[in-house]
Amino acid sequence: QVDCLDQNTLEVKTKSIEQTLLPLVKQISTLVSHRERALCSERSIRAVARVGQAVNLAVERFVTIGETIADDNPEIKTEMYQACREARAAGTAIEKLCEAALEDSLTDRSAVVRAARCLLSSVTRVLLLADIVVVKQLLLAKDKVARSLGRLESVTNFTEFVKAFSQFGAEMVELAHLTGNRQNDMKDERRRAQMAAARQVLERSTMLLLTSSKACLRHPDSNSSRENR
Repeated sequence: QVDCLDQNTLEVKTKSIEQTLLPLVKQISTLVSHRERALCSERSIRAVARVGQAVNLAVERFVTIGETIADDNPEIKTEMYQACREARAAGTAIEKLCEAALEDSLTDRSAVVRAARCLLSSVTRVLLLADIVVVKQLLLAKDKVARSLGRLESVTNFTEFVKAFSQFGAEMVELAHLTGNRQNDMKDERRRAQMAAARQVLERSTMLLLTSSKACLRHPDSNSSRENR
């Protein structure tokens, strides 16, 4: 018995997840299309069995990676392990159904379809949970930049400023890298545009911060220079 995840809760928003799913969808489509035929040749049935084995092997490798991610990220561990268990169970079910086709070419197509749906749902869930980890890394990078900005506000001399701005710059490079990857990975054009606009504002603001901070340190008694910073 394989329990399916709720398909309504799954929404693929990134290209990387979609591209990971496509080969699996293709293999499953091959299996289902064979089940639509009333009779299959022995060669075709054996091919189906091989596809079933390949699917299960791919799923096993996939969930092993998912479980490793779970071990490194306690906040998603329970959900990730559950999704991996369901993916593994569905992969095993598909392989067994395909093996049964060697003895009975009229194996219940609906059973294959149910197992395939469960497999796609659980694999998608694993990918979405892994994506949460990626988003968490992005948010942590954003928080580092925010803390560095706080330190920059309190510097009172050029030595402190150079040190603080160097750290800020390194953290900005990391944030720019992560946000750039995220922008390119988004499927929604509106979201991509929003991310691009935010990155441009951040880039321009960094240059303004550098200029205004220098002016403030050169003219510590100037109210306008302090306000600009």
